[in-house]
Amino acid sequence: MRAALRIGVTVLVLAAPAGPAWAEMSVYYHIGSWDAFSGPGTDGNMVCGIGSTNPVDNHSISLRFAIGGDSVLFEAKKPNWSIPGGTQLPVVLQIGLDTPWNLQGVGNGQMVEWSLDRTTMETFDAQFRRAGSMTVSFPTGNEPPWTIGLNGSTAISNAFGRCVTQLAQRAGAQPSAPAPSGPTQPFGQAPVQQQEPTLPTTPR
Repeated sequence: MRAALRIGVTVLVLAAPAGPAWAEMSVYYHIGSWDAFSGPGTDGNMVCGIGSTNPVDNHSISLRFAIGGDSVLFEAKKPNWSIPGGTQLPVVLQIGLDTPWNLQGVGNGQMVEWSLDRTTMETFDAQFRRAGSMTVSFPTGNEPPWTIGLNGSTAISNAFGRCVTQLAQRAGAQPSAPAPSGPTQPFGQAPVQQQEPTLPTTPR
């Protein structure tokens, strides 16, 4: 890896060894539309994450990394979704003008999840930092594309990376389309501060 590579999202899969509700975690930094948060996961492992929520309908996207894991979990969530558990559905992620990411997600209730491993996170991070916005689309459903602002993306990426580094050290880990009527769905058959962030010592 180039020595000049900045600390950030990429650190998640390099600084750590080989979900819970966002609201239940401690938000310790905010910039633009993005929050950085941390807290214990359902399995007891500490989690670092970043996320953005649209205030109009509360749809959100977040990236989460569990200390001790080897991939980053992405979660797209919307309160009025009702996805049958285990539904396989494609997700297209367009970051700025870069080539779209064609991903395979798994839906359950109000959320769709997918993950990226250490090989792909460096590319994602580089795109995330330099773009002004990204779009998330769900091709097989009637959910309109989401456009998410990336103002402050470098700073939020840095906060994400610092969280993983600090928690890994504490754990003794070694770095290694018209709008449809009714609720929209991401799958087919839809039903009718600018200060330096400091990680909290003890997340809530």
